[in-house]
Amino acid sequence: MTQIEIDKEEILKGSKWIRFLFMILYGFVINFVVTICIGLAIVQFLFYLFTSKPNASIANFNSHLLEFFHDSLAFLLFQTEDKPFPFKDNENDDANNEGEVIEGELETDASEETEEVKE
Repeated sequence: MTQIEIDKEEILKGSKWIRFLFMILYGFVINFVVTICIGLAIVQFLFYLFTSKPNASIANFNSHLLEFFHDSLAFLLFQTEDKPFPFKDNENDDANNEGEVIEGELETDASEETEEVKE
């Protein structure tokens, strides 16, 4: 039987242990998010029961929870090296930061100009 060589330098790399700490953290957070999702599902059902349509605000929040859950699971299962929220770069932030340029003209008050001339 062949023996596996263990490289101590690989085991002691700080980046691997930091990832392990993030994995533990996101594992606990996912557990909390599942509890929130169950509660929101019950509240959403009550809205559906009484109004025959789901609440749009809760549905919007649910989409954010689903994205976080997907990103966290992908990180935990080594599908990606990108950390989930709040460390994730949001694509929407870049689009929102580029402001629209609006050109305009400054109008001056003619009465102020005549007062300055008189003095």
